[in-house]
Amino acid sequence: MPQLQRPDVIFLDVGDTLIRADPSWAAVYLSVFPDFGIAVTEEELAAALREATGSWDIEGPFEATAEASFQRIIEFDRQVLAELGHPDIPDDLFHAIEGAFQKRASWHVFPDVLPALERLQDEGFRLGIISNWLWEAPELFHDLEVARHFEQMVISARIGYQKPHRGIFDHALELMGVPAERAIHIGDSYSADVQGARAVGITPVLIDRDIGDQARTGQIPPDDGVPVIADLFELLDLLGVERPVASRAS
Repeated sequence: MPQLQRPDVIFLDVGDTLIRADPSWAAVYLSVFPDFGIAVTEEELAAALREATGSWDIEGPFEATAEASFQRIIEFDRQVLAELGHPDIPDDLFHAIEGAFQKRASWHVFPDVLPALERLQDEGFRLGIISNWLWEAPELFHDLEVARHFEQMVISARIGYQKPHRGIFDHALELMGVPAERAIHIGDSYSADVQGARAVGITPVLIDRDIGDQARTGQIPPDDGVPVIADLFELLDLLGVERPVASRAS
C-alpha cells in the first residue's frame, strides 16, 4: 500500500469510523418505541431514517447551544416519525430517544480503534476529532474511553458548522495550530469527510468498514485517487507505522 507523507496532526471522524450504533442505528430507536405504543419494523424504520438523513442539510452556520442542538435532532426525529405515520408525538419520546443514544451500551467501538490510536500516539502523532454530532458528544466519547486519545474534540453542535462546511475544519486547524497541508482527515463519508477536508487543503482518507451504507460512502469518482482503508490498522500501513503485534495477521 502506498504511504502518505507523515502529517503533524491526524483528524478522525467518529460515527462509523471509530464507533457504530449497536446493534444498529434503527435498533436504538426501536428500544424505546414500545413504551410509546409505536410498532414498526426495523426495515421500515431504517428506510425512514435514510429518507430523513438525505434531506437533513444543515451545514451551518447554526446556533451552537445545547438547546439548539436538541431542537435540531427533534426536528429530524419528527420527520422520521411522520414518515412512519406518527405525526403527533409527545416530547417525552424525544427525550427517551436522546437518552438511549447516550448509553454506553448503545455503541460499539471497532476493535482496531484503541490499539491503533495507541500506536499513533506512541509514534508522536497529534490526534483530533472532527465530528458531526450532538452537544453531548464529549461525555459519550469519554464514557467509551475514546476521548482520552485526542488533543481536541471538534463537535459540530458546539461549533455551529458541520462537515462538509469549511468552518468546522478551519476551527479544528486553528485549535491544533497546524496548517492544512500538515494534516490528514479520516472519515467514512465521501461528501462530508473527503470533499470537506480536501476543500480546505487537508489530505483526506476514506474509511469504508463495509457496513452497507452507500449513502455515506457515496460513489467515488474512478479517477479520484483518495486512499481507501478498511480499518485503522490500514491507516498505520499508510503512515509506515508498524501494527500492534496482535494485529499483524489481519
